[in-house]
Amino acid sequence: MKLSIKLLSSTLLASLVLSLSTATQAAPGNRLGYNTSGLHHLASSNPFTDIFKISRGWITSCEFNWQQNRPIDPGCTKKTSFNTKESDQVPVDRNGWPTRLPARAERPIYTSINAIWDMPDNFPVGKHFVTYEGDADIKVHGDVEVTRQIPGRIDFNLRSAKRNLRLHITRINPRNYIRNIKVIPQKYASIYTRQTFNPEYLKTSRNFNSIRFMPWQNTKLTKLAEWHQRATPQSAFYNHNAGMPVETMVDLANQSQADPWFSMPHLASDDFYRKFAQTVKARLNGRHKVYVENSNEIWNSMYPATHDATRKALKLWPRGKLDIKNVGTRRLFLALNYNAKRSREMCRIFKQVLGNRAVCVVSAYGSAPKMAEELMTCPLAGGDCYKSFDAYAVAPYFGDYIARIENRPLVKRWAASGSNGVNQLFREIMNGGLAKDNYPGGAIENAIQDRVVKNVAITKKYGVQLLAYEGGQHLLRVDGQHRIKDPRVFSLFANANKNPQMGNAYTKYLRAWNRAGGGMLMHFNGIAAIDDRNYFPMLEKAGTTSPKYNAMINYIRGR
Repeated sequence: MKLSIKLLSSTLLASLVLSLSTATQAAPGNRLGYNTSGLHHLASSNPFTDIFKISRGWITSCEFNWQQNRPIDPGCTKKTSFNTKESDQVPVDRNGWPTRLPARAERPIYTSINAIWDMPDNFPVGKHFVTYEGDADIKVHGDVEVTRQIPGRIDFNLRSAKRNLRLHITRINPRNYIRNIKVIPQKYASIYTRQTFNPEYLKTSRNFNSIRFMPWQNTKLTKLAEWHQRATPQSAFYNHNAGMPVETMVDLANQSQADPWFSMPHLASDDFYRKFAQTVKARLNGRHKVYVENSNEIWNSMYPATHDATRKALKLWPRGKLDIKNVGTRRLFLALNYNAKRSREMCRIFKQVLGNRAVCVVSAYGSAPKMAEELMTCPLAGGDCYKSFDAYAVAPYFGDYIARIENRPLVKRWAASGSNGVNQLFREIMNGGLAKDNYPGGAIENAIQDRVVKNVAITKKYGVQLLAYEGGQHLLRVDGQHRIKDPRVFSLFANANKNPQMGNAYTKYLRAWNRAGGGMLMHFNGIAAIDDRNYFPMLEKAGTTSPKYNAMINYIRGR
């Protein structure tokens, strides 16, 4: 009898493990999302079936006779022949399609335009076709073989990513201008008319509870203020200042069964907020929450939103925070109060439209709990702003101190010692004791104690959730610009990101975040190529895997 019970228990246990391994939603408490990659990384994340959407926009060109060393178009030079930098002078319709080209006698130097792509190694090669409407002369350039060309369609084989893919337009009939250009990999020929998203990208995104669209919204740099300035699904490109259409982001959330997280433009008007929220309500599946925050890191002096908040705060409260003697600190706390004020106004509008589906988020630097207190209490903005907020978010990255100036000699020695150096790096991440650090126990313990525990206490005090708007490893210089100049150090960190030990580090990190009281954590970032400014992504290519990605999926599934 005891044996039978044991066998039955084993069967039930196996069944439970199997159900967890095949689940697509998080176990209770294990909620995890990701940030999309930036617009400049669209060519490597490759989210769409129509890759024209991820091209860089219209590049203006002129003709130069290189053999005779003289311009064909007036004003053209060797230096400017490929790019005259007159993109802002290309006449386009409301969707961004070019309506005409200038003649040689006109003032602009350019006489032709190009749509080009950045070409990472994983760019989709093989058979493609171009379709378009209108009357124009258009050619495909790059490492390509054109197999057929008729009006309205070009078939070509992209042999490699050695040279940038380029569509070159040399004539446009203004009465029937070129428009609705699509560039489709042949493997998507049967689905592109009904499916916006690359199936491999969708397969990856469907594993997560939420998607933060801050990079796709171009939140850090956007000048978007009014609704009529926004991008729409009909826009020629999705990589301009207005960022991605809200409809496209909502569609991805729907198809991924994920809650969207929007980071609203810092210049957005109340009318923009309302119409954005109304569009989300009309398009988003009813069961999904909508996380919404005002801009991104309105405390970080790297971003225009912080300076804009300070300027507006000084107009509202010219004598505010005069007790703070340090000018920079005073300006920061003025910006925090303005952010609290504007976030409260934004929250009111989103909740009027979406009700309790709207989750209003404010965020600040995790290592400075005083910032959280200022946002919650907002003394200059009338006080008690926390009553309008649902969540406070931080970025509990781990490992950033390892590459600081004081640890640079140590890291360089690791970089010079091959695999042993990688092992030493992970010893520091997991257990500490090698690099100079404010908290014993290693990089993960550092992040939890410095950026999580203190903020859990604050969120409990004010009755809001603690979330992570970004998170994951941060093996990157933080003194000065986020860039690694030493190639050996770059290789050390890049290789560490692919190392199986990174999976162990992520497992420990995510469990520690959860135990400390953290809720949803949004990894930074999703899918992107690794370079000397960016090795944050969980994957370098859709449809692949990595140790950190596997650890994230196991965490979501409750393993």
